[in-house]
Amino acid sequence: MKTGLLYGVVASSKTRVRCIFCGVFIPKASKCIEQHLNGARHKENIELMNENGIAFISDALHCKPCKRNLPHEESVLEHIDDEDHANWMAAMEDLIDGEFITVDDYLSSEKDYALCEVCNCNIDCSLQCIEEHVNNIDHRTNITERLKPLNGIFSVDNDEVVWCKVCDVYMDNTIRNILSHIDDDEHHMEWFAEMEDLIEDQELSIESYLANEHDTNAYCKKCHMEVLCTTQGIRSHVHSEAHLNQFGL
Repeated sequence: MKTGLLYGVVASSKTRVRCIFCGVFIPKASKCIEQHLNGARHKENIELMNENGIAFISDALHCKPCKRNLPHEESVLEHIDDEDHANWMAAMEDLIDGEFITVDDYLSSEKDYALCEVCNCNIDCSLQCIEEHVNNIDHRTNITERLKPLNGIFSVDNDEVVWCKVCDVYMDNTIRNILSHIDDDEHHMEWFAEMEDLIEDQELSIESYLANEHDTNAYCKKCHMEVLCTTQGIRSHVHSEAHLNQFGL
């Protein structure tokens, strides 16, 4: 009989056990317990716990984001739908979006901290600490350096100016200018949006083109050939008979 904290099933009475993950009582019979543990609801609740920072600690379900134990009558699903929890998750997602910060291990209780990949450091996983970190000048600098080769931006003139090969424009080498260009420049965003649509599911890579100043080509892994990295060049290739034949079309 699979009982114990590992499965979330604990004794309740002589005839019933309780699944603390799902907040339900189950007849104390191996068949009933197995049926519950293998059921979609139980598996979904375990997944939700791992995604929402909920773990069984000291005989209670504890929510790390909310810093409180769940009452016995409150299910995992009810808790994550609670306004306070939902607001924390939404605020955290907004803070770390595009910041190369991961909180997955914190939420799954594998770690007690968030990880910033560009700064290679651990951060206390609170909204205040994450906000302070993402606004720190060192982090903004590291983000900018990480994004340059992903956006075709290269330093020129002793690093005082940078050049965007996608847009063929020059700008002062400041954090504000570079991030503003990446996030707000209409031509830059349209080029990436169109290019992503063209290469989706086509096994075409533009990484080398963006990361190397003098590279002019994308690479088709399916056809094992270089393709001129312009929207027209990519479009012509993905619609060519030779490329389509590689997919059996």
